[in-house]
Parts: sequence; C-alpha cells; structure tokens
Amino acid sequence: MKRLTFLFSLVLFFACNDAPAGETETDANQTLQEETAETETPTEPASAEETTPVKFNKYLGYYVGDFEAKEFDSDQNYSYINRITISIEEMMDGEISGRSIVAGNDRPFSGTFNQRESGLVEVAVKEPGDDKYDGAFSFTINPDGSLVEGIWKAYNTGLAVPERIYELDKKTFTYNASLELPEHVGWAQLYNGEHPEEYVDFAEALSEDVLAFNPSSDKLSKTDVENMYQGDLEILRNSIYARHGYSFKNRKMRYIFDSYVDWYIPVSVDVRAQLTSLEKENIELVKRYEDHAEKYYDVFGR
Repeated sequence: MKRLTFLFSLVLFFACNDAPAGETETDANQTLQEETAETETPTEPASAEETTPVKFNKYLGYYVGDFEAKEFDSDQNYSYINRITISIEEMMDGEISGRSIVAGNDRPFSGTFNQRESGLVEVAVKEPGDDKYDGAFSFTINPDGSLVEGIWKAYNTGLAVPERIYELDKKTFTYNASLELPEHVGWAQLYNGEHPEEYVDFAEALSEDVLAFNPSSDKLSKTDVENMYQGDLEILRNSIYARHGYSFKNRKMRYIFDSYVDWYIPVSVDVRAQLTSLEKENIELVKRYEDHAEKYYDVFGR
C-alpha cells in the first residue's frame, strides 16, 4: 500500500510541474488554445479561377469584337454593329457564368457548356430577362481559348435588331493613360449613314485637332481647348472614359470608338471611381467649353 501511494504521488508531482510556474494545468490549456486561435489563418472566399478546374482556366477572360445585326427591322432606328465584350468568369461541372457588356449595358448570364473530344467548347447561356435588351447566347470557344463565335437572340422579338452574330477575339484589358487616338479619327464622320435623314448635320466630322492632346496624360489649359470644335471636344473628353473601358450608351460615341479605335475594350458601365485627378480636372475644363463651342467641322467645307 505504501509503495502504491508513493508512485501516485510521483505522478501528481510531474503532472503539476508540466505547467509553467504560477500557472495551473487549466491555465496552460487555455493559453495553448488562445495561441492556436491567433495563428490560424482565416479562410478566404474562393475566387472564380480557384473554383474553376485548371483545364478550364484558359477560357476565362474577355472576348471582344463586333456584335453584328443578323436580322433587323429597317423601319426602326437600329444600330447595325456595336462592339461587345463577353466576359467568361467561371466554368465548373458543366455550368458557366459571366457578363455581356455592350451599348451601355452590363448584363449577367449563366448556363451550360459541353466540351467535345476535339476540344471545342459549346456554350448556351441566358441573360436574366428583366431588361428589354436581354436575350440568349449560343456560342463555341475554340480549343485554345482564343476565339468565341456564335449567335444571340433577343427575348423581345419586336426589337429593331432581334438577332445578332459575333466572332470575338480574346483580349486583356489594362488601363493605360498613354493610349492615343489613331490618326484616322481626325477625319471620321460622326454618323454611320444608316439613317442619315434623322441627322440634319450627318455630314459633320471631326478635325485633326482631336489628336492634339491626350487628356489622360496631358494637363489641358484654357488656350488648348477654347478654339476647338464641339465634336473634337466631345471625343477628347470621352477618350478618357474609353481608356478606362467604359461602354457607351450614346450611339455617336459608340460609332467613333467602336469603328475607329482598335484598343478600345468596353468592360464597364461606370468608371467614375477609376478616373485620375488629372482626368477629372480635364473633364471639367473641357465640359465648360464644349457646350458653347462652334459646332462640328463640316466635311463639305474642306
């Protein structure tokens, strides 16, 4: 009995001495739990690329090109071509989601995809239907993920253009303040002539003055803009928004940037938060002169 009591006492002695001096075993356990909690890293929400299987990552991104009328009502005021961006954001377990950005609209879509043995990916997606211009996309993505082509059909068959076709190249969008307007913008007519009777001044055009400054990188002064034509000022100001990937609802702006500016990629319908201080100052300056400037340059006067 004495031997058993002695062994029991030794066990108690070493157990109590495992904890630091002045700290009970309960306190030591609590400290260990707190230290463990402090060193645990919170789990971040998975991004689209993390939730998308690696083999489909190459299909994610922006596809950009012409959204061309396949069927149209010539009695309505239609736009034959707009530049569209299809953004593919997630692909998993046969389901796909993303956005379409065109003509000032940014619409979500979702649906299904299937990959053939050849590697070609077939996609069928739908927009929600709560916007008058919503519809359904059917398209294919080529095996290397560089090209999208297909058809779009509007839910509203009474639209001026209820059906469009497209062939889009994969592109990367990056804001670049140094992007310049190309030289041919300096002689561009402001309308595409589909319905010229609706525009009294449809023959008016821009002048080469529109190329004189880059309002995203040059600080403009009163003397820079006070004698510029109204059309030049309007394009100069909107070139700021174009560099940030703004999708223009205004048809005239769409026509110029869609038709003449290769680097233009519409990715958003609101870029105000991305504007730099310099750009904001230049926008305010240009707007003060734009409303009172002489009208656009007349091509017949050249």
